[in-house]
Amino acid sequence: MSYFLPRILPRALSACAAPVAIAAALISGPAWAQAPAGAAEQDMSSDIVVTAQRRTESIQNVPIAITAVTSQTLKDQNVQGVEDYFALTPNVSFQSNGSRDRKDLAIRGISNQLNPYADVRQSSYAFYIDEFNVAAGTSNPQIVDLERIEVLRGPQGTYFGRNAVGGAINVVTKKPVNHFEGEAEVGYASYGTKRAQGVINVPIVDGLLAVRASGQYEESDGYIKNINPIGGGNNSKYYTGRIQARLTPLDNLTWDVAYSYSNERLGMRNGVPTGFVTRTWASVYYGLSAGLVGDPDGVGFFPENDNKVNFDRPQRVGSKFSYISTRAVWDFGLASLTGVFGHLKSDVFNYGDVDGGSRDFFYEDLRLTRKSTSGELRLQSNGSNLLDWSIGTSLGKDSGVSDQSTYHGADSPLCPAGTVGNCSGLEVTGADGDSTSRYFALFAQGTLNFSEQFAATAGVRYSWEKVTNLSQTRSNGTVTGNNDRSAAFEDISPKFTLTYKPQRDWMIFATASRGFKSGGTQTVNATQLRNEFEPETLWNYELGTKFDLFNSRVRVDVTGFYMDWKDVQQTIRFQFIDPVTGLLRGVSGIANAASAESYGVEASFDARITNQWKLGGQLGFNKSKYKDYPNALIDGVVLDLSGQKLTTAPKWTLGAQTQYTVPVGDFDAFARAEWNYRSKMISNPYYYLYKAVDGEPFLSPSYHTVNLRFGIENDRFRAVVYAENLFNAHYYANAYEKAFYSGVQVEPSYRSFGASVGYKF
Repeated sequence: MSYFLPRILPRALSACAAPVAIAAALISGPAWAQAPAGAAEQDMSSDIVVTAQRRTESIQNVPIAITAVTSQTLKDQNVQGVEDYFALTPNVSFQSNGSRDRKDLAIRGISNQLNPYADVRQSSYAFYIDEFNVAAGTSNPQIVDLERIEVLRGPQGTYFGRNAVGGAINVVTKKPVNHFEGEAEVGYASYGTKRAQGVINVPIVDGLLAVRASGQYEESDGYIKNINPIGGGNNSKYYTGRIQARLTPLDNLTWDVAYSYSNERLGMRNGVPTGFVTRTWASVYYGLSAGLVGDPDGVGFFPENDNKVNFDRPQRVGSKFSYISTRAVWDFGLASLTGVFGHLKSDVFNYGDVDGGSRDFFYEDLRLTRKSTSGELRLQSNGSNLLDWSIGTSLGKDSGVSDQSTYHGADSPLCPAGTVGNCSGLEVTGADGDSTSRYFALFAQGTLNFSEQFAATAGVRYSWEKVTNLSQTRSNGTVTGNNDRSAAFEDISPKFTLTYKPQRDWMIFATASRGFKSGGTQTVNATQLRNEFEPETLWNYELGTKFDLFNSRVRVDVTGFYMDWKDVQQTIRFQFIDPVTGLLRGVSGIANAASAESYGVEASFDARITNQWKLGGQLGFNKSKYKDYPNALIDGVVLDLSGQKLTTAPKWTLGAQTQYTVPVGDFDAFARAEWNYRSKMISNPYYYLYKAVDGEPFLSPSYHTVNLRFGIENDRFRAVVYAENLFNAHYYANAYEKAFYSGVQVEPSYRSFGASVGYKF
């Protein structure tokens, strides 16, 4: 700790100067906390309650940079997935890999820059549903019937079962209650999108047992069409359901059990061609260097073409995800004991056309099954004491089995020498894997409340993890690698926070915390990579303030941060033609960048201007770069990326929402507008190699989007019409590369109009 402080404190203080200055300006003078003349006496804004510190408390009293999206906001903003509630969170972004449940998240530039199809991969963030970690199985779980979603930025390891080097996402569902209730909603939107969802709560035994079930079904014709005679497109079906039971055998004992299942099917990946072909495939298909050399293939390229593809084989793309979890809380006065246990399973598959073109070059079969079993036991003090404390332990096992093969089509340009006729159906490349990760952790945290104004928090986490990998790689029937590797890692990470409250509605906090993500072993034999890759660690420094104004009509949250990141884990994934054998070979593994840094400011506010008019906004500023990465391997070329920006780290993330409500008879009528901005960002490491080549698509463009919603509602009925991406902004969050004939593909944005009707009973 003493080694790091002299080096980073000047930068940390510089990064934090802005929020401190803002806070000082807002609070200078004794009148800042007074309501304006004529304001109502009562508190006009409902408090937001969170459980970020594993106890129920106001968001304004939590010394953590956190965004909480309540059930009402989820409904008002028509939140259907992770990208929708991330639009409400500063300095958070994502990459999309072709479907709803294939998104990689980034918080303050800290992202999971690892192969999304690895058997087991260490996560940069924790993702919890009712305290059960689901990061191994999904990044975009069911949204129906939620109490709130909490997005915590920065390391959170002293409160959570799994390591959370970049942050944590808490999804809190609505629990069964002791009375009958329910709701139903149906909706229709552009591209033949039909949606139905419902909730029902039934008390089975009065005061003892209640059951709550929720579900959603969505079907869409899709916004991308395949012009080939085989037809199809990115039509989709998605259905999900959750059933929960709550047993309260004692006044101080609550036991919840939940089962959830989701199933997603698409006719193809959500992507259209750009015409930019990377070096290997430009050579294979065209005998040219990388660049805008792709065949338009009857559809053209993005952005002129944002809704057509031309491929000769059908595709099937999808995933299934399920889990069962249980959580029991025993409150015995001075403290509470919480136990959480669960098991999940996830299946991901891609079948069919992989070259993205009208000629039969290649097709693939990919199936990946992941499982995770984990448990957590935690004891913590209740109420507010001189010393608030918690101590816990967690353990678990993640496993994954993968089976991937790419096959020659009838027009394959890579048929092995000596092949008679075409080589259709023969395997070009293959990779099978069987990996596990076992982990154990102890964590504790204590807060000493010296007075109502001043508190100090210290926490520590011990982590142990062992990873093993069995794998085989093949090229044209020849085994190119067999692996049987294992490695173990351990770590101790502390956290320190100081909190000061000059006034009841004003808090200042400063935090220094360390995050850890385990290392692992490679899944291939590659002379370019070490057999093992190192753990990733970072020190996070924050200075923030939260305060209320005008009789709590306005809430403000401002935080400055600096993160010093070591041994950053990076995916190395590309294919090449072996100059000796002439075979197509693949390299897929993980390397470590020596160091990186990320610093910036994030702010948000919520205001009730009048009883009818609400206004909110978010601002995120983030600068992230490699400090030392002299030997980066990008598409087979070694580059020095020291000083280069990180991927998935836009400099600016901005947003604003406003809603105006007026009574109309027995209803409230409302109008709501939403605006979001994300600056350009590097979406794929290929950018570093190809940025000087005209037309490269790996720098995702900046964009503005505007959504409008109009509706009426009362206690039982709600009807809404909306327009999302009203001005049809053209953008994409990721560019991904496979054996694409017409170039790297991007997932295009689209405009949607829709309506929904709901009823509560």
